[in-house]
Amino acid sequence: EERVAGGGAAGGAAAETAAVQEERAEGEEELWQPEGQWQEKGQAEAEERSKGDDAIFSVALRDCKNVGDLALKLSAGELDATLLEPRNLGVALDLVGVYLKNYEIDKADLVITRIVPLCRIRGGTWLCKGLDKLSAVRMKQFRAYDALAAMKEIEQLVPFKPPEGWEFHDILFRNQAWCYSSLDEAEKTLEYTRKSMEVKKASGIPASWFDIWDLGKAHARLGQKTDQVKEMKVAYDLILKSGEIHRECESHDRVMLAKICANVGEVAIGVGDFYHQNGNEDEAHFWYEKAEPSLREAYDLHVGALGPMKPLAGWAAGTVAHCLTRLEKYEEARDFLSMAWKVECTKDSTTPGSVIELLDRVVALQQQLDDLPGVSRYLDDMEMAIQGLKARNWDRKDRAVFALLLQRASTARLISDNGTGDAIPRVLQDLREAESHLVIHLGHEARSHRCQFCGSAYESEDDLEAHKERRHAGVLSAEGLEAVDVERKQFGPREDPEELLKSIRTSLRLLSITESVLRQGGGSGEGDQGPRFEELRPEEDVEDLGTASSRSSASGWGADPEEWETDDDGGAGEGFGALGAAFELRRGMEPFCTRLRVEPTSSREEHVFMPDGVLHDGERVTLERLDSSGQFGHVSCRACQGWVQLKYLIGFSGS
Repeated sequence: EERVAGGGAAGGAAAETAAVQEERAEGEEELWQPEGQWQEKGQAEAEERSKGDDAIFSVALRDCKNVGDLALKLSAGELDATLLEPRNLGVALDLVGVYLKNYEIDKADLVITRIVPLCRIRGGTWLCKGLDKLSAVRMKQFRAYDALAAMKEIEQLVPFKPPEGWEFHDILFRNQAWCYSSLDEAEKTLEYTRKSMEVKKASGIPASWFDIWDLGKAHARLGQKTDQVKEMKVAYDLILKSGEIHRECESHDRVMLAKICANVGEVAIGVGDFYHQNGNEDEAHFWYEKAEPSLREAYDLHVGALGPMKPLAGWAAGTVAHCLTRLEKYEEARDFLSMAWKVECTKDSTTPGSVIELLDRVVALQQQLDDLPGVSRYLDDMEMAIQGLKARNWDRKDRAVFALLLQRASTARLISDNGTGDAIPRVLQDLREAESHLVIHLGHEARSHRCQFCGSAYESEDDLEAHKERRHAGVLSAEGLEAVDVERKQFGPREDPEELLKSIRTSLRLLSITESVLRQGGGSGEGDQGPRFEELRPEEDVEDLGTASSRSSASGWGADPEEWETDDDGGAGEGFGALGAAFELRRGMEPFCTRLRVEPTSSREEHVFMPDGVLHDGERVTLERLDSSGQFGHVSCRACQGWVQLKYLIGFSGS
């Protein structure tokens, strides 16, 4: 999540270096001249006001009791001129840093968006400072492309070459490497990490632990992307070495050490995943065990320095849970994942995609523990997250992803009510809201003009231009955007909106029928606490699975009826659960792939696995037969066939 290790400290150092260089250039031509009537007017007003009394005292004399009064009493020109006062503009930039340090990202965004155009008026060091803060905010908002554009503009503005100011360029190139890393550009990340080191080398400055750390992370990402385990092992050694040096040189900086430890563990997990996907379970387990101590130390350091509810602590808890899940320590993994979930649902920098991904992990882990009703303990935080996202207009900014979140939330509610059916009214409410968002989204997609900066859609080009002028004018320059040499990318969970709408409408039809039946007397009385829906016992006959499916509509992650169908006409398939039906194979947890077995056994010895039988989550398979225990099924797909645990077949209710 951090733009650079050290956060604002690095940004402050960059701005400080720029200030030193501007002092050296005193008397020379101004770094940047404002253009346009609006800038000239604002500059003129600022200069005129500064000749007399300080604008701050002028404001105080107006007897403004609050900010609202100030905004009403000052004209737009006067307000701009007041904010242009050096001390006011400086305080505003400092305030952005304070908000970032306290994880109040929305407030930081409002302030930086307002003052960057004013920084452009002053130009020079002010603009460099403003763009530096802007890039920090955009990285916190997962908008790495815009952060990179700001960094590129700073690079264009700097009037001196790397040999004349190696400190400035060292930090600038390092920040750009972070941006490229967030955009999944492994080669560019490595290139700019090396540029940062070369700048120092040319000035006779030796590489620091920070450089070794950055280089290790770049190698790790490149190795992961190109599937080169040797590259990842090089990265592991480099990051481990940087941590050893840091412990000696800067042992007081616990947060930085926590980040290094986290990277050590993450790279070890990546190496383990490589071996797992290639069928070497012993080597995979070895690397997962190597990852655990570093990840636990990272979590302890973050909690000790920041507290358990800070985003960095939540991220660290989620990473520990990743490792423990791979080691099949599911009870411990649940504790860490619960903490990560609470932090994610309460922080103001979360996104619908982040909540969806973590919710998927939560439900998959509960399924592994054979405790799906236990999902209920996560619902209050889930509701808090949904309401928080609505308060920040995510339900309007990205309706398709928000609809996907509502669909996932409805499934979580269904599987957590232990078959009572009590969750159905609320589930129907969520699904109808999701349906509405998708209808609006699909309608807008057909006739909308979309903002390239924030993704907002408008029906006319005039409305879009008005939005850009109101929200984005003067924030990013055309030159900075043109200098970005990679494409904009979207990350996080995405589904085809039309397919998702079809799925939600099928769910609505079936759940509406179920609700109607319950209202007509199919439910239990007040004193009856028994479930209205039941999961089948493993010993029940195969031919009874289809009949029992109507009683099991609330069981199993993936309760989406689209997942249950075996026919192609959109109707509910009658053969749900029967042999010959098609199912989606989904492990639902790291490393999100499953190896087929030669025989139906729980053994993990190498000889029981198919040599080329690795299937990734989401692949479709056909169920051919069951074993006598009712725990395994023989499945086939286009590439291979073998045995798999039935609990990984989405929609199968006999597990």
